[in-house]
Amino acid sequence: MSLRALNFVFFFSFLLSLIAFWDHQITNYLKEFVVLIHEICHATAALFTGGVVKGISLHGNEGGETIATPSSFRGSFILVVSAGYIGSSLVGGLLLRFGFQRRHTKQTMILFGLLLISISVLYSQLGDLAYFTGILWGVGILLLGMIGERISTISLVFLGTSISLYSLYDLSDFAERITETDAGILAFWMAGLTPEDLESSNPPFYVIFLGYLIASLWSILSISIILFFLKASLFHPEELDLPLEEDLDIREEEFPFDPELDEPLPPTSLPSRERTFY
Repeated sequence: MSLRALNFVFFFSFLLSLIAFWDHQITNYLKEFVVLIHEICHATAALFTGGVVKGISLHGNEGGETIATPSSFRGSFILVVSAGYIGSSLVGGLLLRFGFQRRHTKQTMILFGLLLISISVLYSQLGDLAYFTGILWGVGILLLGMIGERISTISLVFLGTSISLYSLYDLSDFAERITETDAGILAFWMAGLTPEDLESSNPPFYVIFLGYLIASLWSILSISIILFFLKASLFHPEELDLPLEEDLDIREEEFPFDPELDEPLPPTSLPSRERTFY
């Protein structure tokens, strides 16, 4: 089976399995993990823009919260609030790309696991759902990365597919309760309203309109990011024809080098075309 066909099989097998078991209890643990990734993207954006992260929490109902103080410059708040949906799509796309490339998959899994553990310890409260979710998933990902390239490759494709799918599913929140989403929060902020106005049952029409405008822009960006990485991963197999480390080891064992039998030919016996590279 060609590498392109194998990539398609992996991706669509995981995709169809996730869709089939989307409402199953087991998938809830995966959903909470992806919600944690969403919140980590908020926190990362706050840190990179010079802000301070005070805490990350999960509510247990596929909702979460990142408490952060953005830096003083005005645009930082926009970046931090936008990072949740767009960042999740970017993480899912990158994991898919690394998995399909089959390059440095062990290192990617190990670094990803360490990142989850570190952020959970630093920014979530001991004993909270966010803490246990980050630690357990981080340790699991770390151990899978230590096993080998093959399991790391499969794990990256699975994680990338899961995060990408939930990122798209998460966009459906905009259709139901726009004022309670990140887009609604940003719309209230851009309109110059206070946090107390978020509790209003009748927000101004222009705020709702602005919220849907922001949500549409985020949706287009998120879908474009995922499609970009899928196209780059599934339809450009010439970049992916690299053997795994285990494959190289097996080939070396099958054809061991014997210095007595495998002596290189003298320069005079080589064709002139090859002698240039000797």
